[in-house]
Amino acid sequence: MTSANGDNNSADHWFKEGLRLGKLDDNDSSIKAYQKAVELDPEHFMAWFNMGIRYGKTLTNVKAAECFRKAVALKPEDAMAQYSLALVSNLIGLTDDSVKHYKEAIRINPKFAKAHSNLSVVYYQFKQGREAIESLRSAEKLFDEQGETGKADMARDLMQELYSEFKLTAADFE
Repeated sequence: MTSANGDNNSADHWFKEGLRLGKLDDNDSSIKAYQKAVELDPEHFMAWFNMGIRYGKTLTNVKAAECFRKAVALKPEDAMAQYSLALVSNLIGLTDDSVKHYKEAIRINPKFAKAHSNLSVVYYQFKQGREAIESLRSAEKLFDEQGETGKADMARDLMQELYSEFKLTAADFE
């Protein structure tokens, strides 16, 4: 359990130290602080999650994936942890895991526009045109609803390219 007293031997102390160092862009020291936090409290979700982010910033994506896997194991209903695991899984070539975790992030939060958008990219990598377009259509709609007009415009432009490349039309999705 996490100590509530805030002393230098508590997981919360080391978690806060990791946050402080991360804000200074001292990724290596931040990671060490998060490691101390999870040594003291192996179930410290935010320490695992933030350590994954810091490993990602150092382009140590295999270690980032390990941290995000632990975070997902602790809180499987956290859409951002699922999304983050999906993102690094794709970067390290675990595309099946990537698709699985993007879909899980979307199941948890159907309005997660970036998850829809990134899932589209993974589908495109494997020339799964219909799936890529469906995901991108969802992302475009959500970006519009959320007032992110630049991202919505970009999604619309990409959709036109995908329609052409895969010889599909908007009517194919009505």
